[in-house]
Amino acid sequence: MADVCWNAPFKAKIRQSYEDWMLHGEKETTSKGNVKAPPMLVYLSWIAEAWENLSEEMIANSFKICGISNNVDGSEDDKIHVFKPTGPIPSGAELMRKERQENEFNELTELFEEVDLMQDEENGILSDNSLELMAVSI
Repeated sequence: MADVCWNAPFKAKIRQSYEDWMLHGEKETTSKGNVKAPPMLVYLSWIAEAWENLSEEMIANSFKICGISNNVDGSEDDKIHVFKPTGPIPSGAELMRKERQENEFNELTELFEEVDLMQDEENGILSDNSLELMAVSI
């Protein structure tokens, strides 16, 4: 998610903070005169600031782009990054649509079969399974 959606702006903000520190920050030097790395608390403050700069919308969309929190009806499949025309699986949205249709068909078929069996039993008609059992026992 991060590498697809918000890693670049996150790292850019940390990089900007580092560059600002290099230009204007208080720095310590080594015995040979080299600039020491910033203290850990300074790094952590940059990370916290970079995180705060990411919008809630950007984070929420990152879940959709990766297909984690999309509507199950397929209405948001076009947002999935890997299904984009330039993504690694450009036919993925169509494959998912077909799979959904097949699942819906199977669910309806099972529902109709269940209703039919219930109707037969209510009318006193033996089901196919009952007839098979009777034939075996005779």
